[in-house]
Amino acid sequence: VHRDCAKNNIKYLKIMALNDNKAGMEGLNRDKINKIIMESSKGSRFYENELKKEQQVNQRIERMMLQKAHITEQQLSKAQAQVEKMTSDLERGRDLSRVIVHVDMDAFYAAVETRDCPDLMDKPMAVGSMSMLSTSNYHARKFGVRAAMPGFIAKKLCPNLVIVPTNFDKYRVVSAEVREVFADYDPHFLPMSLDEAYLDISDHLEQRRGWPEALRTHRLHTNNTGTARGIAPNMMLAKVCSDKNKPNGQYRLPSNRQAVIDFIQDLPVRKISGIGKVTEKMLGALGITSCSHLGQEMALLALLFSETSWHHFLHISMGLGSTHIERDGERKSMSTERTFGEMGALEEQFSLCKELCQDLALDLQKEALKAKTVTLKLKNVNFEVKTRAWTLPCAVATTEELFAVAKDLLKTEIDNVSPQPLRLRLMGNLTLPSPVCLNVVSHWQENTLTSAFIYVVHNNNI
Repeated sequence: VHRDCAKNNIKYLKIMALNDNKAGMEGLNRDKINKIIMESSKGSRFYENELKKEQQVNQRIERMMLQKAHITEQQLSKAQAQVEKMTSDLERGRDLSRVIVHVDMDAFYAAVETRDCPDLMDKPMAVGSMSMLSTSNYHARKFGVRAAMPGFIAKKLCPNLVIVPTNFDKYRVVSAEVREVFADYDPHFLPMSLDEAYLDISDHLEQRRGWPEALRTHRLHTNNTGTARGIAPNMMLAKVCSDKNKPNGQYRLPSNRQAVIDFIQDLPVRKISGIGKVTEKMLGALGITSCSHLGQEMALLALLFSETSWHHFLHISMGLGSTHIERDGERKSMSTERTFGEMGALEEQFSLCKELCQDLALDLQKEALKAKTVTLKLKNVNFEVKTRAWTLPCAVATTEELFAVAKDLLKTEIDNVSPQPLRLRLMGNLTLPSPVCLNVVSHWQENTLTSAFIYVVHNNNI
């Protein structure tokens, strides 16, 4: 019976299956790779957590399908009319005037490590730890090894895989060099992480028609890492385009409506930023796998999903995205991360918490911002997530002020699990954009499989 159950679980955990929608992973033997992933994971905390999530997703799908079975033709007709009106309104507002570039430094961490150790050039390698990988090079991807995969599973897929520990101080230096180049073409570019950014080059193109080639030459001399560029009329399309000619090419989508519609039709929904494996599976249960399917089933989606979700789906099906890159003062983005083994000692946890507050305070100081709300998010070794938040009467910015709040939030969670120890394997800082404030810093510091994040919402300048 136990063996039968295990077999069922292997088939059941589709959510753990390889996502090969990534450059360098075309034509892989998915069945073979998925079998190794499942067999390597069985019995681990990672597997148990994925099993729990899979069950939750299946329950959501069951509820959705039950709801679908009770939808009437009258409801569908009403929803269709609503969809058509919104489609018409969106079409009238379509903006094809901007030239947006999404820059993705492909396998960035791996590229930096290879630059410093050329012996890795022809070897399958990844950056991270046995707990979790941050990225992998193209040699490793041929074996199914990719980012966000536990290192112990990656080693089963590729026994000769070289795993290099992360070195974010080094990556930040290279990222800073590249950002100097970005600023030459769009002083208000939007960095999303150390290896990714959006630029609006519309104004610059009026001055330098040969910009893409000029940028490429400048970039190669600056950091010698592969960079993919997607050029399109909006941010959503630009991000998809940057994945077309990786690792070191560019793809430009013409700025006309028909080109956009033709481009979007056959795209798998998973190619779109914001549609993850859970949403992909829920849409798949409805027979929706491509962006054209989204448009065809929009009335049904309007009845089954939240307003925010189906509005997002409609924008995708029409090839619409933001044409406005948020400027300085509207959003800031910074990130760092490092890894460690399982951490259960209180002194180590509080010490790390203070280090993260120091990093965050430095970022706040650089951007002349203060924090109003602090949230501590913890994920333990069993992948259980807890979130604690505290809104302050006045904005803060120093290490001492941030740590005074963060340590109390951490202590609360420690007390809640007492007499058992709080066992963590990842801790990080994060500040996210908030619709209620104009000045936002996005700061993320991560350290392996389980997490503690500090979210900070900013409300005024220092």
